[in-house]
Amino acid sequence: MGALDRITRIVSHPGRGLLACDVRGGLHWLDRDLNTRVSSTGPASAQAPSGDPIYAVRVVGDWIITRDKAGNICRWEADTLRLTDRLDAASTANTEHLLEGEQPSPTMLRGIGLWDGKAYLNNGYFQVVVLDVESFTVDRITLWPHGYDMLEWFCTDAPGVHAVSDRSGRIHLGSLPDLDFPTVVQVDSSNVHRVVYDERHERYWAICDAGLGPTRNISNGMVTLSLDGEIDQRMDIARNDVEGLVFSPDFSKAYIGGFDGELVVFDNTTPQLRIDQRIRGFSHQIIDITVDEDGRLYTLTQDGEVTALSPQGEVLGRLGHPRQCVWDIQPHPTVDGSLVIATDDGAFEARVRTSPAGHASIDLTGRHRTGLGFSRRMCPVGDDLVGVFWPSRLRRFTTVGGTVWEAQLPGIAHTVAVSPDASRVLAACNAGAYEFDAATGEPTWQVEDLPASAWACAYLDDGRRLVATRNGRLTAYGDEADPTWYAELDSYPKRLIVDGDRVRITGGGGVKEIEVGEDKPGRQFIELLDNTAENCALIDGVLCVVTYGMQVAAFDYDTTELLDFHEDLPDFGKGMAAVHGPDGRAYVAVGGRGGFLRLYLMERTGRGRVLTPLRDTWLPRSDRPVSAAGATGGEAAGR
Repeated sequence: MGALDRITRIVSHPGRGLLACDVRGGLHWLDRDLNTRVSSTGPASAQAPSGDPIYAVRVVGDWIITRDKAGNICRWEADTLRLTDRLDAASTANTEHLLEGEQPSPTMLRGIGLWDGKAYLNNGYFQVVVLDVESFTVDRITLWPHGYDMLEWFCTDAPGVHAVSDRSGRIHLGSLPDLDFPTVVQVDSSNVHRVVYDERHERYWAICDAGLGPTRNISNGMVTLSLDGEIDQRMDIARNDVEGLVFSPDFSKAYIGGFDGELVVFDNTTPQLRIDQRIRGFSHQIIDITVDEDGRLYTLTQDGEVTALSPQGEVLGRLGHPRQCVWDIQPHPTVDGSLVIATDDGAFEARVRTSPAGHASIDLTGRHRTGLGFSRRMCPVGDDLVGVFWPSRLRRFTTVGGTVWEAQLPGIAHTVAVSPDASRVLAACNAGAYEFDAATGEPTWQVEDLPASAWACAYLDDGRRLVATRNGRLTAYGDEADPTWYAELDSYPKRLIVDGDRVRITGGGGVKEIEVGEDKPGRQFIELLDNTAENCALIDGVLCVVTYGMQVAAFDYDTTELLDFHEDLPDFGKGMAAVHGPDGRAYVAVGGRGGFLRLYLMERTGRGRVLTPLRDTWLPRSDRPVSAAGATGGEAAGR
């Protein structure tokens, strides 16, 4: 078992083993015991020192075809993993359909279709590229017949019909060679990451990220549909994104997993959908699943861990990936220029320093290991820290590692907040919002009758509790059960940042700001942002934003004008904070997967650049024990 870069996709191939793609643009063949057999000599990049993460990959004969996040399309020798051909994202385009100066849009698309010696996939401009596999020549580049869209998955296994899913919740049925898809079925309101042919019952299965109609952003799961596009059955099995779907070799079982962190096993011996088992205990959210020719399962979680399981869910082995992630960065409430950093195994304390030469850096000043799952959010409370940990633990602990109190939440935890007077702690989870006495950990208040999972929470300056649900409802509560204020956000939230009489909400649709008491946001920061806005920080009139698309942007706070834009983070960004250094200058810290911390100087000089990257620091790897995946339980119905 080797220490690879974080893996982004896994695909099992008969006779060759498990193919793993990584965040640096490299490929690796692993054996069934997860030992590395061969790796590519370098990333799929022509100029940059490291490549972009690979999300789309297909093995076809003696070749592997990949598409990375930037839209570069590559061909590799399947056995040796030698890179043989690369089509640059910026030039692989039909220029007739481009705007003047248009550049490729980085996107995590997963789909490559294969049919009759041709490969079909989106380029960096979301046009359809058709490649000859053997010569790797471009046959044509054209628009998708149903307009501009991002194609997520291709299925060519059903007799007489091809299926293509997109990022807008649709499945297109028709012919790839003709690019004719007369049947379009709306199955979800967001990503359809997989559409797979069920050979046993001659139907498609598709997985859904958000839900549709009355269940949108409340519950979601999967659907089955006939080859002519008639929806047969729908079952909501999750409260978060569903990412992976595979069948056992004989199609008697289907395995589905996603961000709820569990593998749902379906009995597919009869056409009626029936859940046979839920496998829990994974170290993180599941982002990919594959199965080998013997029925052995492999799951990939967001932290880079690969787990091998028997068809019955028994753990057979783990990759042992040395994980680390910066989940949250909070300014220390009493020490200027100091930060609290939530990580995969606890927390770090740090501060911004400047050298005699005037160069700034982030210096680590302390480390606190919790022995729990990853620290999703963390806040200072008095001289201690309080955090929520995967999947559902809340703990207040001292800076020397002692536990003050601990509580078990009744659902997967998302956020924690501390009241302005530091007397109360509020946690948001799938089951609702729960408040505790900050000193004793005794429950003091709760709300459970919410329209969807509580994904974010905060306190207003007057002490009222603020809760945002996955379906975009923002509600304030006093001491009574009835709300004192609510507003509609029209998108899912990730974090709430209270700033006096204003609340900034990160999540779908960029960063939104609403005045307390208003019924809808009045300001939005979204220009050029791809995917979810994970976090934001305001300093000296500039709002800085980090997204799930590995972007960092700076906006003028008053006008919402985009001032600066970067797309070169080494991995997903999660935490962000802004502080003034000892020299009085403004600095922005961004951290994320792999444990990176990037420090920017924020300076409006009028010369174009507002955010200047100064230094990258990588935190020590987590020494937290591996997951306990494999704990199983039978369940006959979806929730």
